[in-house]
Amino acid sequence: MDTKKNKPGMPSSEEADKARRADKQALWRLRSRIDSEDVSFLNITAMMDMMTILLVFMLISFTNETANITQSDQLLLPSSGTAKEVTESVSVTLTKSAILVEGKAVANVHGGAIDASDKASGDVNGLVITPLLNALVERATLDKRIADLKGTVFEGAATIIADKTTPYRLLTEVMYTAGEAEYKKYRLIVLQKRQ
Repeated sequence: MDTKKNKPGMPSSEEADKARRADKQALWRLRSRIDSEDVSFLNITAMMDMMTILLVFMLISFTNETANITQSDQLLLPSSGTAKEVTESVSVTLTKSAILVEGKAVANVHGGAIDASDKASGDVNGLVITPLLNALVERATLDKRIADLKGTVFEGAATIIADKTTPYRLLTEVMYTAGEAEYKKYRLIVLQKRQ
């Protein structure tokens, strides 16, 4: 004789166990059906939206990159009253100790001059700085290829960022070397004077 009495409307413990087992079996059947189904299509709309946002973000950060110049004791920019915007081009930086192309050092500067061993003529009075020429020719080749792919014309513009104490002779050598590498338009970066 069963001493446990079920309350009216409540299932017995056996019925509850059966219901739990049935629920578990249904869940396993559902999981196995989901796992066995192959994805027959790929919806890339969300991925394309994400890639577009990343592309826009990268383009904005790259166009602002040339305007961000960190000054130090090796590079103090001269000031000017000009108000022109910086445009994208290859950057050549002249510090007190080195010449950099796109932030990578290519030649050393000692006392405001380049060593004769870094000149094409082997003479201290030569105008062509060989490591700078090699770096700019390599960059010009890349810029020409990009211009061809875009269907535009290679502009041949170089942005020169020079310390305000850079000797005129060194600046002339850098500009002459850039011209030999087909960079014939120059933009000099200066600090804008506050009015």
